[in-house]
Amino acid sequence: MAASFNVVITTPDATAWEGEAVSATIPGLVGYLGIWANHAPLVAATVPGVVTLRTDDAGSEKRLAVGDGFVEVSDNVVNLMVDTCEISSEVDADRARKAFERAKERLESMTADLDRERARLALSRARARLGALDDARR
Repeated sequence: MAASFNVVITTPDATAWEGEAVSATIPGLVGYLGIWANHAPLVAATVPGVVTLRTDDAGSEKRLAVGDGFVEVSDNVVNLMVDTCEISSEVDADRARKAFERAKERLESMTADLDRERARLALSRARARLGALDDARR
């Protein structure tokens, strides 16, 4: 069995998920970060995207849509502190698709820089929510 580590995902409101994993893929500022047991200490900024946690050697996975935040890795503990987090089973697929389309349309029609940035962030969050869905629900 592969070595495991503890993962704690927190939002400003609560602990969104906590448990053991054998690997984690986390959306970082310059690309996805791959985390395994005994990973070197790390602190990095994260962006809206999909966190994939492999929870056992059989390939069982948890997928979570997360917002902006930070990840800290130390002593086989991964602390992911994000502004939002939704477990894939909690994502409303229809609502996520509609939010994605709305954000895409807003982004295409915006001219002011501040409005464009807000629309870009909304599109990133919607894309993350859709990405967290399993293939059957997409």
